[in-house]
Amino acid sequence: MKAFLLWVQKPFKWAHLSPGVNRFFKILDVIIAGINKNIAVFGLVIGVLIVAVNVVTRFISGFYPEVYSLTWGEEVSSYCFIWSALFGAAYGFRKGVHISVMILVERFPSNIAKACVLFSYILSACFLLFMAWAGFLVCELNFELGRYSEALHNVPLWIFLVCLPLAFLGATYRVIEKIYEVSWMPADKVVKATQDEIIHDSAIKE
Repeated sequence: MKAFLLWVQKPFKWAHLSPGVNRFFKILDVIIAGINKNIAVFGLVIGVLIVAVNVVTRFISGFYPEVYSLTWGEEVSSYCFIWSALFGAAYGFRKGVHISVMILVERFPSNIAKACVLFSYILSACFLLFMAWAGFLVCELNFELGRYSEALHNVPLWIFLVCLPLAFLGATYRVIEKIYEVSWMPADKVVKATQDEIIHDSAIKE
């Protein structure tokens, strides 16, 4: 178990001991967090506005047939919600608000509990990285096929789908960040720190 903990910690040793590298990753953290949060917020707002406009115009068209709804509204609003959900989920990894059940892990000895938390993060990182790669392949396939949006005929479909690799890459980075934090955290504090983060970031909103 100790060997596993040291193995996880080893790749981050150079970063942990370098003030310059730490400053760089702090700046990167702010940039990625800002991108994730802003896309999530603006995607939701724009999607809701488009849907609201379409509802109003369809109601008005019952009285004035010459008034039409936005023909591209349904498709674009759907993509707005998808972008908002994916980048919001990526931001959620930073805030620690995703579901995490610690009832069993907290009963383990501290070293085993820390190893379990790290292992769960490693599995999550592998899955998210795979999804980022799959998302890239989807974009590449649509680019090669030359597919365009059904509603916006001049817009290539891959532009709407580029959120897949970007959001999953952002989430992967966040999970790797968690692996780094936990790998250097004393084993007896890991479970409590994880629980405190979930409680704090579920109650404190930005």
